[in-house]
Amino acid sequence: MSEHSRRKFITAVGAGSAVAVGAAAGLTELGGGTARAATAPVVDPSKILTARPGDPNYTDAVSGYNNRWVAQPDQVRFPTTTAQVVAAVQDAVDGGKKLTVRSGGHCYEDFVYNADVEVIVDMAYMNEVTFDERRRAFMIEPGVKLREMYELLYRGWGVTVPAGYCPLVGAGGQILGGGVGMYSRSLGLSVDHLYAVEVVVVGPDKRVRAVVATREKDDPNRDLWWACAGGGGGNFGIVTRFWMRKPGATGTAPRDLLPVPAQKVTTAHYVFPWSKVNRAQLGSLLKAHAQWHLDHSAPGDPNRKLGSYLSFFPGSKGRAELWAYFDGSDATSERLIRAYMDEMNRAVGGAGGAEPDVQKHTFLHTYLLNSGRGDVFMNPTLRGEHRSAYLKKAFTEHQIDALYKNMVTDGYENPYDLAWLVLTALGGRVGDFASDTTSFAQRDAIFQLLWEIHWMKPEEDDPHIAWTRKIYAEMYGETGGAPVPNDVNDGAYINYPDSDMADPAWNKSSTPWTELYYKGNYPKLQQAKAKWDPTDFFNHRLSIRLPR
Repeated sequence: MSEHSRRKFITAVGAGSAVAVGAAAGLTELGGGTARAATAPVVDPSKILTARPGDPNYTDAVSGYNNRWVAQPDQVRFPTTTAQVVAAVQDAVDGGKKLTVRSGGHCYEDFVYNADVEVIVDMAYMNEVTFDERRRAFMIEPGVKLREMYELLYRGWGVTVPAGYCPLVGAGGQILGGGVGMYSRSLGLSVDHLYAVEVVVVGPDKRVRAVVATREKDDPNRDLWWACAGGGGGNFGIVTRFWMRKPGATGTAPRDLLPVPAQKVTTAHYVFPWSKVNRAQLGSLLKAHAQWHLDHSAPGDPNRKLGSYLSFFPGSKGRAELWAYFDGSDATSERLIRAYMDEMNRAVGGAGGAEPDVQKHTFLHTYLLNSGRGDVFMNPTLRGEHRSAYLKKAFTEHQIDALYKNMVTDGYENPYDLAWLVLTALGGRVGDFASDTTSFAQRDAIFQLLWEIHWMKPEEDDPHIAWTRKIYAEMYGETGGAPVPNDVNDGAYINYPDSDMADPAWNKSSTPWTELYYKGNYPKLQQAKAKWDPTDFFNHRLSIRLPR
């Protein structure tokens, strides 16, 4: 490991302190492209840092980002090494206890925090980012938050991993679901840079071990790597380490092994108030926006370096907002981003005004500027409801009608101004890979869609949940209330899970939720499930099912 190996926040608290069992505990050795199961040292589970009912740290350990979900487990375990994860899982297996795992706590559903869970394994203290010289890859532990990951990689080595924009999301859940974000068009997904994973799994004999799986063609565990490269969290085991290296990278220098972004980024911003936008103009904007991304996704197109977010906010404060950012700050970068923004403003009848707000910032400052609504992502008291979808081209007229109705005319108000639909631009590098290269299947999509609605009080749940269900059901009314893959829609994102997709009361299509999230990759994911989690120890409401 290099001298840049960074901090672990390991806190001793008397007799309950975590016990250090050595830096190499639980690691496996790779040789000749193969991976072997680790033999971890014996660890006393009672020595793992643990919160139990009545402990002062328990209450804050049993809920996450969405305050609708609260658990009452017997214990929350905070491992600091792979060996401790093995011990915690073995303890739960031996005790017949239901176990879930938390990376950053941002799961939108109750997969971690629910009434059935008895043990939560919280990965917060496994938060190291370092360069592994032996594997020629950057090692990232699952508990590190995205903001820390970006800062540590860039400040230490001048490199990055393309991932999401929410600063408190844990790397574990983000990477496992695919990893979509600001630089997807120019750099691809997180999983496109995933070289290897270390996973704590439960065998058919109920013995727990750590396994390393790589993307090397001759690795006998490659199917586990593939399943972890987009299959989502809570399915096969607990990932304790990711190793990241860009495809086709050679050499040993760290800067040759992950993308090096531009030192400065050009950004642009327009606001289109609903008071200045009618239904026809909204349709024109959506069609122009989609066509531009279709026209500028091919290899060699300089506009691949341009990414965008197009967001829609409902009610009396309603508006559309367009953010764009270009990986570069020279004259060409500014010319191309202005041309894009001008084209979008013309499509909406000039509702944005004469000129977009164009700025230039460093790479890290751009991330912080564009990391969504920081007040939301840093607020630990919110309740929420979410939906997702993918789009291959422009919305249908039916979808535009439903969007305009629900955003502009139906009278829904969010008193906190915390409701929106955001279209994150894809295409570009994402589409350079086949749909089965990794388990992330939506390679043909040009946009990822997220409906995100927040509020504060439990008594406010019903109207906000109802509006979210209403706009989603109406937008996908042509396909049974779900984004059924066809020539327009392309399913949904497992990192934004929605249990309604498994409920026939809301998903009235004949397409099961498994196809919405995984498309044709689901049977192979089931095979990996049968091999690596044959007892279905790791499961939740939308987990991969064992094949029948």
